[in-house]
Amino acid sequence: MKASIVASITQIPGNYTSHDLCFGKYFKAVNKIGKMVLISIFTMIYQTLDTNCGTLPLKEYCTKKLKWSHSDINKHFTASERDILSKAPFDSEFICDVTLIFKIITRILGNLAEPIKKELRDLKNLRNTVCHEDLEMNEAELRQRMDDLECVCRAIIEGTAALIGKDLKDLITEVKQGLQDLVNAKLEINDIQSYLQDLEFFRQEKHSKMITEGRKELMATYSKVKILNPCSWLSENNFADFTVDNVFTALRIVDNGINVQVSDILNVTQMKTRYIPRVVIIKGVMGAGKTSLYRYLLNEWCKRSSAVTGLIAIDIVIGIEMRTVSCGSLVQFLREQLLKNTSRLFSESDIIPVLQEMNVLFVIDGMDEASNQGKAIVREIVSKFTDSHIIITTRPEFTLELMQMAEDHIVLQVEGFDDDSQNEFVKKVFAVKYVDIKRRENEIRDFFVYKASACESLSNHLTLPLTLTLLLVLWCDDSLKVTTVSTTTRLYQNIYDMSQKKLTTRLESLGEGHSVSLSRKVRRWLLELGHIAWCMLKEEVLHLSQDHANFLMDICEKEGINPIQTMSTFLKCDLKETLTGTSYYFSFHHSSGQEFLAALYISEEASKSWSLFPLFEDIKCSRLQELIMYVTGLLKINGKMTSSLASEIKCSLISCMGALACDPVIWWRLLEEAEKDPAVCQIVGSFINQVKLWVINSWDAREMIEAKLKLLQETGAAPSEVVIHIQYTTSFIQCSELQNIIMLIGEIGKSKVRLYLDSQFHTAGNQEDIDTHVVPLLKLNRLLEFKGYASELFTSELVKATRVQSLFIRITSLKALFNLHTSIRKHRRWKVKIMPSRKWTLKYLELFLDISTTTKTLEIPQLHFNHHLVVKLAGITDSSAVWAGEVLKRLHKQYNSVILQASDVTLTGMKHLLNTANGVSIKTLRVMSNCVATQEEVNILASKSGVKIGWGCA
Repeated sequence: MKASIVASITQIPGNYTSHDLCFGKYFKAVNKIGKMVLISIFTMIYQTLDTNCGTLPLKEYCTKKLKWSHSDINKHFTASERDILSKAPFDSEFICDVTLIFKIITRILGNLAEPIKKELRDLKNLRNTVCHEDLEMNEAELRQRMDDLECVCRAIIEGTAALIGKDLKDLITEVKQGLQDLVNAKLEINDIQSYLQDLEFFRQEKHSKMITEGRKELMATYSKVKILNPCSWLSENNFADFTVDNVFTALRIVDNGINVQVSDILNVTQMKTRYIPRVVIIKGVMGAGKTSLYRYLLNEWCKRSSAVTGLIAIDIVIGIEMRTVSCGSLVQFLREQLLKNTSRLFSESDIIPVLQEMNVLFVIDGMDEASNQGKAIVREIVSKFTDSHIIITTRPEFTLELMQMAEDHIVLQVEGFDDDSQNEFVKKVFAVKYVDIKRRENEIRDFFVYKASACESLSNHLTLPLTLTLLLVLWCDDSLKVTTVSTTTRLYQNIYDMSQKKLTTRLESLGEGHSVSLSRKVRRWLLELGHIAWCMLKEEVLHLSQDHANFLMDICEKEGINPIQTMSTFLKCDLKETLTGTSYYFSFHHSSGQEFLAALYISEEASKSWSLFPLFEDIKCSRLQELIMYVTGLLKINGKMTSSLASEIKCSLISCMGALACDPVIWWRLLEEAEKDPAVCQIVGSFINQVKLWVINSWDAREMIEAKLKLLQETGAAPSEVVIHIQYTTSFIQCSELQNIIMLIGEIGKSKVRLYLDSQFHTAGNQEDIDTHVVPLLKLNRLLEFKGYASELFTSELVKATRVQSLFIRITSLKALFNLHTSIRKHRRWKVKIMPSRKWTLKYLELFLDISTTTKTLEIPQLHFNHHLVVKLAGITDSSAVWAGEVLKRLHKQYNSVILQASDVTLTGMKHLLNTANGVSIKTLRVMSNCVATQEEVNILASKSGVKIGWGCA
């Protein structure tokens, strides 16, 4: 719209301002013209269906054509909406607002409207915004908003035109003119009153109430969860501003190895299609940053920030921390826990329908901590809110349960911090902690020096935000303590030692005794808390019962220590108002703290009885794996680790906690926390020796590959068979961990190996040297299959590999080819004359002859191989076609397949090749050439030569 800005309001009645009247114009544009566009495009699409040219009532279309039952219709539409569905779109009584016509389009047209669904939702979001927010705008801003509205309407109309194959330029012109008329209209007093009456009417709608009142209440609630300090009991004057705004740092989130930006979390796409998954499952190990991400999303919505794509358009964000849920239905949760004040404005039956009509985002944190009540609420959300976005965080072991709840999901993995994010986070924390810039810079420098020199076992865990945060807390209290931290167990031990000392100091200042006796009392109390933590973990309870809380307070009184000071040091207290008064609920600040304290109790008990089994009897819970790690670390730290305890730890992980033999990360974590204790190394090593198979891929998570490498290094054990696959896009030289794994397997000499180096095999001219890694496997006769480059040394040592079953080898010299010929001949003689028991098992040979076309064919040796033989040549042209035919004739008389890779050869050249190779049996010939040939021409050549020919582009 290019019309100049003119004063369009002649008189302003009452207390209304020019901003109110500009808003009134925009309000009418969105609701009137937006509705006209949606009804028009729906009617046009509806006419193209089997609807008697659009005269069939919508309800009949749903039942007769879509085969909906009446319950299906009742499920999607309210009673008043069903009355409108009994009409056809052309009927004068077919009256819809923007929300209803959007609902009709998306529900009834379904996938037909998918190409314009994003634009439709954009228009609905504009309608929600204008109806539920008091927008301030002058005439210039009004024109800009009208331009944006025109763009959305145009996109919807053009998308519809493409769907129905019809020119809709007249409708675009009508929309443009209608918006211009609204902008330029000079309003008289009666017109103005009409605008304002419409506005007031819509502002009284239930949707408007839910958004305006709900937002206020939610934002007040979310402002209380902005703190990211996991050690709030230690904060004192430190970390007072340890908030989302100040310290949240970008996390590494991946989808099948591909990075996903936090800003795209609501717009994650797969396969570069328009498909946007409704349920985004974000899995991550404990401390990976899931809760921080949850609080970040809530904070960004409260700020009305545009940092996360699509978040600003969300009407309501419903944030649910699973560990706090104490209700069995969504309505009950909203009425009693999250939206208590707003819910009073609605009848109980209205709450869900009103939310279903809005643009709602559910952000659910900690599905792994969900009770049966919490799980029921998630199932309800997934089933009832089919048009809403849902983000759910969980530990990895609970992912499958979530995937089964919703078909249209995507699973992302949050992996914590990369190196840059670690450094950025450290700087943010110290910026909060130290106001003095010089002091801050010194602390940052010193911490980075420490971090660079930290032991490897700890540095691997600093990718987890929780671990890094705890380390920073410890550093800020006493940087010397940090030098003793080498495992996560030692980190938590230091954190809790520090909290006990601070509590003791506070109690001593209150005159409750000498520090020596107080520290003993605090320690005894803490072990009782650990016992309760263990009971809660077994029962999967998140909050301390009233009996537990009273028991702990009674101990405080018995020991003569302040119960409030003691309880608040290690637990957080949530208040809940009830009809009978205020109730207090105590819980742990983080599940990791609960697990560590339970481990503290268990390690003390195991030190007395020298056994874990009495405690783990009848335990079946995978979520307790982390607890076992802490128990292992504490037993090692206290010098109580024995072979029998190490064996019990292994059995507990497998039988009680579902640890898999094929999951090396768990077993490496165990060795780390045990600080490579010999008894634990021996137990883990014997267990690995019993594992049948490891599959190691170059695209596997780095944590997985490193765990397998470390286990081989520390235990000297290896599985029965190892399969290693390096994909085509990755060169061998880039995979230092895999190189080390291959070398170690060769040194250990226990595993049979299948090794696939795709790039080495397929890439002509590749000369990567792998002899030092692969030849030892040949000499030890441990190689079962191999794909890659075969050097002269490789082919000469191949004679010793009697167990090899399949070979995919690229040979670049006649010497290597001759060595292959010799190895095969020796095997044939050995089999018949000398060692018939050592039968050579090679049944499949795929040979890529990567040699020059100037090579004399008389120097090509014959291969005495009578099983499945495939030969590949590259770069063949018409001028070298005869040479290729001679090579094939010289090398062997029978091929299962011959492949010409990246060869600019024509059909004429192929005729010469086949004529030269006369007498050679070739079952299949695959030609990858840039020269075009018709299928008919290829078929003629195939019928004449008796060879099945496939022709494709190089």
